[in-house]
Amino acid sequence: MKKAGEKIFCAILAFLVHLVFHPKAYYVDKKRQKNRLTEPTILVSNHINHLDGTIIGTIFRRDPIHHLAAKDRFENNKGMAWYLRHTGCIPIDRQNVDTKWVYQSVDILRNQKENICIYPEGRHGKNREILPFHSGITTIAAIAGVQIVLVYIDGPYNFFKRTKLIVGTPFTLDPPTEGMTADYIKAQTEKLHDAMVELQGELLKRINK
Repeated sequence: MKKAGEKIFCAILAFLVHLVFHPKAYYVDKKRQKNRLTEPTILVSNHINHLDGTIIGTIFRRDPIHHLAAKDRFENNKGMAWYLRHTGCIPIDRQNVDTKWVYQSVDILRNQKENICIYPEGRHGKNREILPFHSGITTIAAIAGVQIVLVYIDGPYNFFKRTKLIVGTPFTLDPPTEGMTADYIKAQTEKLHDAMVELQGELLKRINK
């Protein structure tokens, strides 16, 4: 759970990002436009660059969100490490087999009743390309049993040019009736990827009207 100082820092950061990029959020279901995340949620976003978390944070600024970030970003730059720690980020060790981040994420969702945001492409896409998803998102969602909300951000980011994004409607994964098999994880991960591609198309259709 974020400390008071971290909450204040995140609020100031959200204000500055809103001032510079002035993000505009579209909603698949307009009835949810003014609603907060009323229950623990996994936000799943495409990955443009390191500003993704702050952009999403401005849209859900009243809700506590813990973003997942590569562990090397905590280690290679002291300034970045300070920023990641004080915005409640969770390190992912991509070089070694490590499940600590999975159980930390599940604890935040189930016990702390807060939210996480994950970028399952694992690296930055180019020219609006949505890269294949890694399976960690499926593992966390299946264990935690919470709702998922997809967010697609239309990049790249440009100073003082409005950033547009679209927020999908909450849904849950299909239940693993035969357990967490490799086939189940693969199928659900591909389903999430396909849903993100559809969400991208919906935003581009609205932008180009």
